[in-house]
Amino acid sequence: MICKFGTALAALLATTPLAAQNYDLDQRDDDFSERLTVIEEPAEPVIGPEDVRRADNRSGFETGMTLKIDGTYHLFISEMFERPHLDMRIAHWTSPDAVRWTRQGTVVDSVPGRSAKNPKSEVWLQGVIFDDEADRWNLFYIAYRGGNSEQGEGLNLDYEGTARRAVSQTPGKAGIGGPYEDVGVAMAPGGPDAAVWEGQQGLDSFFPYKVGDQWVALHGSHNHFPASPWQVGVATGSSLTSSEWTRVPSEQPSPMEGLFIENPIVEKLPNGHYIALYDANHFAPVQPDMPVRPNNSVGYSVSEDGIRWHQGRSLVVQSDDNNWASDLRTPLGLVAEGDGIYTLLYTARMKDQPFWAIGRVKVKLTTD
Repeated sequence: MICKFGTALAALLATTPLAAQNYDLDQRDDDFSERLTVIEEPAEPVIGPEDVRRADNRSGFETGMTLKIDGTYHLFISEMFERPHLDMRIAHWTSPDAVRWTRQGTVVDSVPGRSAKNPKSEVWLQGVIFDDEADRWNLFYIAYRGGNSEQGEGLNLDYEGTARRAVSQTPGKAGIGGPYEDVGVAMAPGGPDAAVWEGQQGLDSFFPYKVGDQWVALHGSHNHFPASPWQVGVATGSSLTSSEWTRVPSEQPSPMEGLFIENPIVEKLPNGHYIALYDANHFAPVQPDMPVRPNNSVGYSVSEDGIRWHQGRSLVVQSDDNNWASDLRTPLGLVAEGDGIYTLLYTARMKDQPFWAIGRVKVKLTTD
């Protein structure tokens, strides 16, 4: 969810005392046993520009999450209805097969009039999580304000990102379609335990998941000036509905990626471990120990306890034969299909037009 990403990254690569930016991370190796392999790869998007004309979506899609409830696929997705990465809303789509998709409607809108005084100038979907205690679906999203040029801020950059929570007004898992009502802040930027790597963008991602009897969240951030890496950290909360999350000091930030990671989505695996898929660094490393992520890939990492994550790996989701994208971006989570097979949707900018479409692959999870 980066505005002017190329400009910010160029500034980061040009300035770099990145040795000062590595925060003495505990560099856990990527020697985890779980591996993802693509086994089915369509040669074109499953949702493209021709599928969204009635919804007046000019630029396509970015962050989102896919679920499967009683045989129906549900996609909650950020739609860039006018300017890419600036004019945003969150929509709900459904499908019987993860191939043919129907838009059900808008579930969260941004507030018109982008400005430094508008804290909902943009809204970005993070996750849709079921709360067993309340018997309700919870939708988490990031809301940003625009920049203030009088204070030296970039007008098209994001500031003070805040994780907000909305709750379905229909109980039970059948209530996944909502309607959703905003109930306030889930996690705010800053605070007494804010880490040194967190910056002006505020929260750029927030995804909660349950580990035993507690809730854990991956929270991301970035500093615009001076430009710094996009990182994620780990925080814990007493409940899914908590507005008080405590950062885990040893995981500030997590060593999953050294230069760029955004929008991780976490799934618990059958063996009890946890897997995170995310938008990863597709650029040349600025330090010898930073891995290069292929431009046609997403990143994934595994944690045995849900807290300490290994350095990530790359999953190539577009082969040379089926590469319809010029900029492959964000994975939209794993949907279990049985026998170690998962459906994975992702967003990517098309080669022949400025539209971020949605692709699909099927992957197999194996354990060495």
